Formats: sequence, structure tokens, C-alpha cells
Amino acid sequence: MLLAVDIGNTNIKLGLFQGSSLAGKARLTTDPQRTADEYLIALDAILARHRLVWSDLSGVIIGSVVPVLTETFDELLATHSTAPVVWVGPRLDVGVRLDVDNPNEVGTDRIANALAAQTWFGVPAIVVDFGTATTFDAVDQSGAYIGGAISPGLDVWVDALVARTAQLRRITITHPDSVIGGSTVAAMQAGAFYGYVGLVDGITRRMVTELGPDTTVIATGGLARLITPETPIVQAIDADLTLKGLRLIWERNEPASGEEAAL
Repeated sequence: MLLAVDIGNTNIKLGLFQGSSLAGKARLTTDPQRTADEYLIALDAILARHRLVWSDLSGVIIGSVVPVLTETFDELLATHSTAPVVWVGPRLDVGVRLDVDNPNEVGTDRIANALAAQTWFGVPAIVVDFGTATTFDAVDQSGAYIGGAISPGLDVWVDALVARTAQLRRITITHPDSVIGGSTVAAMQAGAFYGYVGLVDGITRRMVTELGPDTTVIATGGLARLITPETPIVQAIDADLTLKGLRLIWERNEPASGEEAAL
């Protein structure tokens, strides 16, 4: 059983793969203050829920955009797992040519998304990943990752509005029935939702113009199913795209038992 771990700024997503099949998944809150022992308790519970123990793991692959937790999970695995570990980074064989100014700056989630999109949806492709930041990543006709765009996530957008205004309070993000809100809360919900729809649609359409009309657009991340019904340019949703990409990277870099593939 392969354990794939995607450490993001808000959540840590975990996937258990039996071969190419995603046999189970879980989500933890990202907390840089939590210790290796605290995360171990959570991971023990997740494994137990799937009737597994650490010795059942054939390997672990981790992509992290949170350096503090990279160290935490490295400590955890060094003391509690004998399975080989792969840490995703540009020096691995990631299956995608990183044709950008500085490959070391590309987030591990973006690398995994690019490989998964290329593998299952073909090229050219765009991946829109809704997270703390919303990323728009482009894979060109040759299969190279050529960069993209990064915008504040919808939650961050709303939090900034509330923090900088005296009388606006935190709202629940939802799909309003109308773009014309009859109350302050409804107006904020309309502005947040439809404003973000416009951002996603606008950036994606401009990227498609550059990549070509045959470009496939795939959405992933927590808010994908909320936003994409209003963005018909998005052709597919895959909530597990990043985890699937991590599995593909594992297959290209699987080390011998007990070894670790470095960043």
C-alpha cells in the first residue's frame, strides 16, 4: 500500500493507493505548531480506520509547500516507518519538463497536477486548483509545464475584505440565486461568488487563447464543485488529481526498500 501525502497551506491530503486504485483518503488540518508525535497519532488513527499499520506500507511519497511541516514529517517517518520515502522536488524525474525561469520555485502540488493532467486528459491542458491560493497551471502541446497564474483563494479574498472594513463581517461562501443581493450579507456573497467566477473564467479563457482551442481545462481543490458550474470553460473536475499525480511520480522514482529519494 502506497501512502501519498500532499501538505498544503490549509489542509494535508492523504491517499492510500493499492496499485493504481485510490483505496482510501483523509484530510488533516495544516498546523505548523503540531509536533511529529501529534501528527503520528492522527496518522495512526487513519491507518487503523483502513485496518492498516505502518508495516503494511510499501512506500510513502510526500509533496509539501510548508517547509516547517516537511521537517516534521521527515522526523515522523524516520522514527516510525521503514517504508521507502520519496520527497517531490524538481530534481526528481517528475515526468514533466519544467520549462520555467526557476524550477525550484514550482510547488510540488503544481508539479503533481501537471503530470496527472497530462496523463489522463492529454495536452495542452490547464489545471485550476482551488486552495488557499488558486493556481492556474499550463501544460503545452509538447507536454512541458510552462507556468501559470496564482491568485488569492476565495477564502483569503473574503477574509481580506472583512479585515479591511469596519462593518462587514465574515460570511458563508455559497452560490447565490442572484447577483443582486438584497442585504449586506447577500451582496457580499454575490460579490465574492460571482467576482471569483469572473476571475477564474477570465484567467482561464486568456490561457486557452495562448495554448490553443484544443486545451482541456481541469479543476481540482476544495471549492472546485462550487465555482465550476458557472465556468463552462472547465471541462472536468477531479478532486483527487494531486494525489493521483503523486502516485505517478512515485512510480517513476520508487527507491529500494529502506532508501529515501531526496528533494
